Amino acid sequence: MSQSNHRVPLSPRTAALGGLGAAMALTLAARAVRKARGHGTLRGKVVVITGASSGIGRAVALECSVRGARVVLAARHQEPLERVAQEVRDLGGEVLVVPTDVRERLQVERLVAQAVNHFGQLDVMVNNAGKWFIDTVEHSEEARTRDLIELNMMGVLYGVQAAVPVMRRQGSGHIINTSSVEGRISFPFTGVYAGTKGFIESMTQSLRQELMHVEKTGIKVTVVLPVTTRTAIFDNVANIKAGGLGAHMNAPVQEAAYVARGVVDAMEVYRPVVLPFTPMKGLVLFYDLFPDWANRLLTLVRVDESASVFSYARRGSYQDERPHTPLVGSG
Repeated sequence: MSQSNHRVPLSPRTAALGGLGAAMALTLAARAVRKARGHGTLRGKVVVITGASSGIGRAVALECSVRGARVVLAARHQEPLERVAQEVRDLGGEVLVVPTDVRERLQVERLVAQAVNHFGQLDVMVNNAGKWFIDTVEHSEEARTRDLIELNMMGVLYGVQAAVPVMRRQGSGHIINTSSVEGRISFPFTGVYAGTKGFIESMTQSLRQELMHVEKTGIKVTVVLPVTTRTAIFDNVANIKAGGLGAHMNAPVQEAAYVARGVVDAMEVYRPVVLPFTPMKGLVLFYDLFPDWANRLLTLVRVDESASVFSYARRGSYQDERPHTPLVGSG
């Protein structure tokens, strides 16, 4: 008796799960290849990092050091920079501290010049310094708004404009600008901050096109779009809406070290966009396709108060300055 070749068709759910599993396997395999290809390529490179005294900037500095890079730390205040510098030395890294207020063009130019004078080159410029405040768009004070523009927007632009001539002469380099997922989608009471991050995202796109594809300078350009990241910025932010200091984090929440690994991975193997929490791509697409429904959802993400199931933790519990774990790769 002959055996039947009839097969029971897969259910849509089973097929979808199988497709998802295959996609995840391919993604993991691609990441493994990228890591193997990029391993060791940062050794001896010079990385300048603004906003390096805490949070993502500190974590990037430590991760760079773990991978053999020489780092230049910049922020306004000497004392916290020296603490991070000692952490770098404890990891066996080389470090230069240059106190810098990125709102001042001449100070940013001096930062780049000192990095080149000390180490002889500039391989990566990470424009990471930034801050925010919480208020309605209607009541955002002019002085606070202008200060945020000077720091978040002009500080990044000054960093780009100081680094590009050096990298152009070298024939190589990498500029990395820290934006935010709020450069793509925004939430209640962070409108001015989101506007500055939207500037960084759009400006970085144009810079990438100019340097990489029109002029073909050899300079690479990357933008970083973190989601909520556990740093001291949540403890110290001016919450005008609620009449005090501190903000409420909302899920999803990532650790600064995790974001840093994604950033440093992109230094080793180039990526134009680093979005550490990749499922956020789905929310961005949802907003593009269904903006009205997306806005209804996004109003549940409140930083001024604990207001929904997305609320992650109360104010005052966010600072993460734990010792760095040398785990290469963003996962």
